[in-house]
Amino acid sequence: MKPVYKEKYPHLFEPLYVGRNRVRFNNRFNVAPIGSGATGGGEDSDGRINTFGIDYWMRYIQGGFSRVTLPMEVPIDGSHEHMFNLNPKTCNQMNFQRLQRAVHAFNGKTFVEYMHGGPYMRAGFKKISADDEPHLGSRAATREDLEEIAALFAEYAHWAQIANFDGILLHYGHGWLFNYFLSPLTNHRRDEFGGSIENRCRFPLMVIRAIRETVGDNLLIELRINGSDAVEGGITPEECAEQLKIFEPYIDMAHITCGHRIDALTRPKQHPTGFQPMAHNAWASEIVKKSGVRIPIGLVGGVYDPAVAEEVLAKGQADYVLMARSAMADPELVKKAKEGREDDIRPCLRCNYCMDHGRRVAISRDLHLLAYPSYDRQCMTNPMQFQSAQKLRIPPAERAKKVAVIGGGVAGMNAAICCADRGHSVVMYEKTGRLGGQALLSDPMWFKKEMKLYHEYLERQVKKRPAVTVVYNTAATREMVEENDFDAVIVAVGAEQIVPPIPGVEKAMMSFDVFGHEDRVGRRVVIIGGGAIGVELGIHLNGLGHECTIVEMTEHIAAKAQLTERTDYLTWLEKSGVKTMLGTTCAEITDSGVRVKNAGGEQFLDADTVIIAAGTRALEKERDQFTDVAFDVISVGDCVKASSIVHATHTGFDAGLTL
Repeated sequence: MKPVYKEKYPHLFEPLYVGRNRVRFNNRFNVAPIGSGATGGGEDSDGRINTFGIDYWMRYIQGGFSRVTLPMEVPIDGSHEHMFNLNPKTCNQMNFQRLQRAVHAFNGKTFVEYMHGGPYMRAGFKKISADDEPHLGSRAATREDLEEIAALFAEYAHWAQIANFDGILLHYGHGWLFNYFLSPLTNHRRDEFGGSIENRCRFPLMVIRAIRETVGDNLLIELRINGSDAVEGGITPEECAEQLKIFEPYIDMAHITCGHRIDALTRPKQHPTGFQPMAHNAWASEIVKKSGVRIPIGLVGGVYDPAVAEEVLAKGQADYVLMARSAMADPELVKKAKEGREDDIRPCLRCNYCMDHGRRVAISRDLHLLAYPSYDRQCMTNPMQFQSAQKLRIPPAERAKKVAVIGGGVAGMNAAICCADRGHSVVMYEKTGRLGGQALLSDPMWFKKEMKLYHEYLERQVKKRPAVTVVYNTAATREMVEENDFDAVIVAVGAEQIVPPIPGVEKAMMSFDVFGHEDRVGRRVVIIGGGAIGVELGIHLNGLGHECTIVEMTEHIAAKAQLTERTDYLTWLEKSGVKTMLGTTCAEITDSGVRVKNAGGEQFLDADTVIIAAGTRALEKERDQFTDVAFDVISVGDCVKASSIVHATHTGFDAGLTL
């Protein structure tokens, strides 16, 4: 009998044969290059992969993906610090061989991604580009430079070969060195390396040929290439197809991406947020596929759902798909889809916290800046990802306990799930009739659909665990908890909105009261507070026909948002027509509007509705009533400090893990 998954996903689970030697991939799911230095991929200080790293990459293969791709640089650490190193003279390759043996036991594949930072190289490295780029401190590459780089890539390819990798992925997109040559936006040379498509391909082709001459047919060569620069006057899908026809005699496969660093606002298209449609590069990959290019064409970017991936393949828009952030959110995504357990797939929020944590300051100084790496990368929805994987090594609970969880938001649900999985029985008290907490506020917003998927996923997981009993419409009290004699209590009562001491504030709506009740909002709206909530409200309401002005007392909109997310906030504020006033305070709220002050003096803003979005603070009184009510009392989420979903997810999960 035909397996059920074959009927549901007739294309995704078909093997793919690639290259002159017809190398077999188990299915059409691939893990794209994940991260760049300090992302927890298991790099030791000398660049070798450690045991943690082997475990990390193997989780994707064991979870059903057909291949993983480890990011590296030519030269080593050129534009990103602390990358993997395959140089056999300086790095013992023994652990890389261990990785290969483990991956190959599952008939999986390993690729190494090689990239060159070009004009974005770090201090101490040669900064070169197609043209002189004085604002980046970069000069136009000479032929000698290009020959040197081609030879270097050939040498690094040989290192990958002796480390038993199955293939090499060359990063030819996103405004790195090769994209600077391929794109008419950044290549205005008048020599043999500029001008026509053929000339602009000459240097990238030189590198491919040097690699092929070195490794022969023993390694697959794949390109990550822009189907679109996403900037007017840049590469188009039609031009990308012509480039690939030049490269395809020497390469085996290519996947389509988009975005160019010449315009930093394309970053959310390189790493799509919730504002971008799913599979947003599929239109370009389809044009490339139908152009007559003969090699397999892949697709990356916003393909975070098996159903979306199947649709892309069924339409003939691509031959295979690559996932990165969705794979990080759930390394078992493929296995769960194959088993018909799609409801158990932990969703990706497309928030880019995994990549951007620690880079927040870059947006306010220099959009190109990559000088603020973080060594504490985390996933918003997967509390065991990156360095948090150490939690996988924590031993089982010594005995089963009776646990109370106070609050059914993101933190409380994660706590209940973790407790149940460790063998404890849980009673969860939720003061409303529905689980989700503040995450429910995102439901009306089209660009927050992933958050809806996440809180619904958590709710399903809670309900699937017989050890968890949910008591709805009940605000737990100390007396109630004491009567039930719990071994442990996890307090997840959340936060409350801050009401600033503004004269007339009682005339305003609070931001949380707007979501789901937009019909109560007048046409002209002034939002006090330009953090993430205020920004999202402005975009949301303007999309519904309101006219919003955001008043923010600091000099930056959504200053605490992550780099990519904040970039899209700025784009969509402008696109939606939301007005912003920075460095401005609200002095008074009246029946007809607000009086504001800034360096330019005072002015009055007419408004039918004023909304307060001044942030939240921990519900300390509600939290502290449970102090010492049981042997273990652990506070989690916003009631510890008003923070983010990642804080709620991790603290909730960790509470269960420690019991």
